[in-house]
Formats: sequence, structure tokens, C-alpha cells
Amino acid sequence: MRLIDSEEQSRTLVKALEHDLRDSPKLEQFIAVDTEFIRENLAKPLLCLVQLATGKETYVLDAISIAVSVLNPIFEDKKIKKVFYSASQDLEILSIYGLNIKNFYDVQLYEMILSTNEMVGYQSIVLKYLGKKLKKGYALSDWGKRPLNAEQLNYSVEDVTHLREVYKKQIGELTALDRLHWLDEEEHQLLMSSKTEAETTVNFLSEKSANVFRQLITWRNQKAKEENLLPEQIARDSVVKDICRRGMELVQNMKNARHVKNARFKEFLTFAETIPELGEVSEKRVARNPTLTLLRALLEMCSEQKKISPSMIATTKELERLCYSCGGDIDHSDLRCLNGWRYDVFGRHAVALLVGEIALSVRDSSLEIQ
Repeated sequence: MRLIDSEEQSRTLVKALEHDLRDSPKLEQFIAVDTEFIRENLAKPLLCLVQLATGKETYVLDAISIAVSVLNPIFEDKKIKKVFYSASQDLEILSIYGLNIKNFYDVQLYEMILSTNEMVGYQSIVLKYLGKKLKKGYALSDWGKRPLNAEQLNYSVEDVTHLREVYKKQIGELTALDRLHWLDEEEHQLLMSSKTEAETTVNFLSEKSANVFRQLITWRNQKAKEENLLPEQIARDSVVKDICRRGMELVQNMKNARHVKNARFKEFLTFAETIPELGEVSEKRVARNPTLTLLRALLEMCSEQKKISPSMIATTKELERLCYSCGGDIDHSDLRCLNGWRYDVFGRHAVALLVGEIALSVRDSSLEIQ
């Protein structure tokens, strides 16, 4: 393990990484990446370490002592794959510090098309592929304190070292199932999603609801910036989404609730009351819709048959939109579940179910398609 904590060492880091890759077999010409950071009660997360593992060496860049921009030639190189576990936070924080990541791979994301489990934990993945149990004694260590001790440094490289081996095993499994290319588009979307949920994971049925969401998020984030707070210290994303779906009645109920004592949240609710569209929000509720229940059952069946996480195949919002198409034109070419591998796994069955070409039945306590 090499600790990079001086300008002199940082000047040779990129060349060392490139040398490691050139001397490695073709299947090992990638870099595993991990980070350690602190974001509690900070408007801007404090990036403390960037850990890198090649087939020959592990490197720990002290991001407090050294400008991480030194890594840009590696991270921007499209020919070099960067492997992460649960990449979204790492990508967000590295982006904040000016690093532009191209050609990356998320082990957690791909595991969801190899298992019906949702968002599989790193410990479980390492145990599955390597048969090892991770030590987590330093997970909550103070990574901003200097100097780092030997135990912290050893812990910091353990995850990224295992990540290299997990990636190689996972690639073998994906290749055997011909699923290696399935999530190319998701990786691109994930890379672009470090801003806010408004543009990535929230798909409202009503344009009015979407417009309200954008106004609320903009106000909340600006307020957080002015007061050097995390946006969720003012209002959680889940609460903002609930307001957009349930309208002014929810805002007024929360504002009058005795247990709500957060002054900034009350200020947020006061702003919400000034948005005219909020009084007009009226989204259809389909939670008790029998058609939605059937689609969910079909999704679970397809998920179990192919050993793929249900949420990777179709979201609840996609199922709801399909419900509105029942008896009408089922075009929705923008729905992921009606395109690519998802169409083959689930979408074609969902369309057939909605137009009455197939039915679901129970046989030997299991669902099957008729």
C-alpha cells in the first residue's frame, strides 16, 4: 500500500497507475475506486481519502493534503474502467471536487441483475464472491483527523482490494448469462444524477406535481446554501415528494401539527403555501387498483424466474402508468420496462396482460402465465 500525502508523491501517481495497467493482463486493466468522506452537518462534504487498487498495488491519496485534481487524467480516460461499489455518493462527491468520471462500473448496480435482492450490501457481495467477512471496526472513524494511524490505512484499502476481486468474479457471472451490457444506460444516468432527485428518480404522473417539486426543491436547496446546511435538514426529499402528490391539505396539516418544531421546516411549508399549483394537485390514486395488483404479481413472478431485482425491471411509477393505459393505447416508448432487456423479461408480458392476451393463474402454490 502506498500513501500519497505529498506533492512530490502526487506528481508520480498517474504514471504509476498507468504503468500498473500496462503491465497487467487485459482482463485486469481496470482500477477499483473507493472514498472516505465526512458529510454530517456540512453543506459541502469533506473528501478525506481516495483509495485506488490496480492488479499490482493499492494507493491511498490523502485528499486533505493533496489536490485530488491530480487524478483527472485517469478518471477522464475513457479507456480505463473505474470500478465502484454503490457509486452514486462517490460520484457526487468526486464531482463536487472537480473530478469528471468517465467509463465507470457499479458492482452494486450489476448485482441487482444477478439477484432478486434490492441494493445488496457490500459485506454480502464479498461473502458471496470471495467467502470472506469484512472487518468494520473503522467504518465510523474520524477520517478528517491527521495523522492517520496504521489501522485506519489498512481498513481503508481492504474494501477497494476486495472490490477488484469481486468485479472479476461478477464479470464472469454476467458474461455467462449474457447480461454484461444490460445496464450501460443506467450507468450513464447514474453519472449524470449527482444534482437532485428532481431529474433522476421522481416520475410524477402530473406535470403540475413535477413543477411544484422543482419549485420546492429549488427554494429548499437555496435556503440550505445560504445557511450552510444540508438540504435535508430543512425538508427531507420523501416529505417534498409527499407534498407534491397530496397537495395543500398535507402542507396545512403538517404546519398545524404540534410535533413539528423545526422553524426552518415551517418556513419551507409557508413557502409551499404560496405555490398556486399546489392547490390544484390531484393525482390519481392507484394503490388499490386490481390491475396494479396484477402487474405487481407479474413483476414478482418475472423477477423470481430470472433472478433479477424487481426494482431493476420496473418501478412503481411505471406500473402505475401502465395501469392508465389499460384498455387504451399502450405506447409509452419512454418507459424503461417496455424497452431492451426489460421488455423481454417483463414488458411484453405486461402488455399482453393488459390487453387480455394472457392471464395469471395459480398452480402448485406458484403463479404462472396462461
